[in-house]
Amino acid sequence: MEAAFLEIEEFGVGDGAELLRWYRVIEAESITRRKSQTIEVTDWLSLEFVPEELMGLESEVARWALESCDEVATRIGWTHSAKTLLSILAEETDGPWAANPYGYCVSKEPYEKICLPNYLLDDSVEFCQAVAHEYAHVISTDIAEDYAPRWVEEAVSVLVERHFDRPTWEMFCDEPETWLSERELEFVLTDRSDDEAKKEDIWRAYQQAGWIGRYLADLRGEALLGQFLQEIANETPSTNILRSLKRQDRTEHALKRVYSLSKRALFANAYRWMCDLDSDRL
Repeated sequence: MEAAFLEIEEFGVGDGAELLRWYRVIEAESITRRKSQTIEVTDWLSLEFVPEELMGLESEVARWALESCDEVATRIGWTHSAKTLLSILAEETDGPWAANPYGYCVSKEPYEKICLPNYLLDDSVEFCQAVAHEYAHVISTDIAEDYAPRWVEEAVSVLVERHFDRPTWEMFCDEPETWLSERELEFVLTDRSDDEAKKEDIWRAYQQAGWIGRYLADLRGEALLGQFLQEIANETPSTNILRSLKRQDRTEHALKRVYSLSKRALFANAYRWMCDLDSDRL
């Protein structure tokens, strides 16, 4: 905490207040760690929580989390292997200043850490959706070895979360210009901002990524997404040579190999498929 504060004091909050957001992340995790207790749920999953705030419900919360992780792993065809710490952040860190008000996943050493705000415990369905979303990031990071672009990771995470809203779907179909290109989508998802005016853009970007993931799942099944992620990380000499000869980035090459699609075709096809859906399938 002190080192993080001194960094900001010396260099300022950074471009777009980036350092301030990271300081808030460190602060929330530090406050939680001082008050928390950690229990082992399985050999790969642990739960960190503030005892007074869970009021004896830690076994039930652990069960919700484990069931959510198991479901995601089954859908993507993944065998649990990455050590994962699920941290329920201290209630006092919930607030309008929170840098990630819906939760986040971050790689630590030697484990992946999922941090969720305390308020999610008020609704078990919402909590399980958040666990599913963030655990999908654990899986994507592990399979693709950090090579997958953000839009691919969010395509998987939003898909497994199953949170698609009708107003955004209607906007996409009524206003085609709101459907972003691959570069535009990646920019919105990675250039996060605390600017209130951009929150709707960010929400639409997550929804678009989810629709792309949903289209791929409809095309060849959810389990093939795991193969797609694996192909993005493919480091065999023959694959590296082919990528170079064809001048394809990792994602383009993996899409061609697994789905016989270019990125441009994927985005166009996913849009048409989404708008052709009956509204009762949302």
